Amino acid sequence: MHYNQILVDADFCIKLGCSDSYPYLTKMLPLLADVALIHETVYNEIRQSTSAKRQIKSLLDSGTLKIVSEAALPVQEQLLYHATFKLLSKRMIDPRYPRKNLGEVSSLAYAKTMDIAIFATDEMHLQTIVDELLNTELHKITCLRIIDIIQAIKAGKIQLLQRKDAKLLWIISAKIKEAFDPKIWPLIQQPS
Repeated sequence: MHYNQILVDADFCIKLGCSDSYPYLTKMLPLLADVALIHETVYNEIRQSTSAKRQIKSLLDSGTLKIVSEAALPVQEQLLYHATFKLLSKRMIDPRYPRKNLGEVSSLAYAKTMDIAIFATDEMHLQTIVDELLNTELHKITCLRIIDIIQAIKAGKIQLLQRKDAKLLWIISAKIKEAFDPKIWPLIQQPS
């Protein structure tokens, strides 16, 4: 499982980047894609996790991660971006809380405009919205969640990572630790 490029969301960066001891954001992005992109709105959302900020800075400095914005697009693509942004906003942004979901909306509008197929997020129900509003036969956006990454590690699709890495990813992502062994990746019992 390796992509040419992916777009990353704030929750994905914060969850994978929350630990200095286990810098999985720095470790995972190069394993997932040649180039990872982060929309300027999402980049500006990441304020609280200093570890995630440090890891993002390291990824930016190395060229593994690049900040993108619709402002840098040609006029025709800006028009498509804004139309897509408006469509998504009607469904995802509550006027009473205009900043909530702004990163996801900005990122998905950019992904649709630039034909980016993978959006790394940990939003549980976002794929349904993407399927309903954006996906067509010609262009599909897939929401890559942390559970998808763990399943790919389990299936051997992400080289260099093992079960212990998957379990750490699960735990640092604020998932229920006790669910990992019995449900996500059970240990195989050897017959006595």
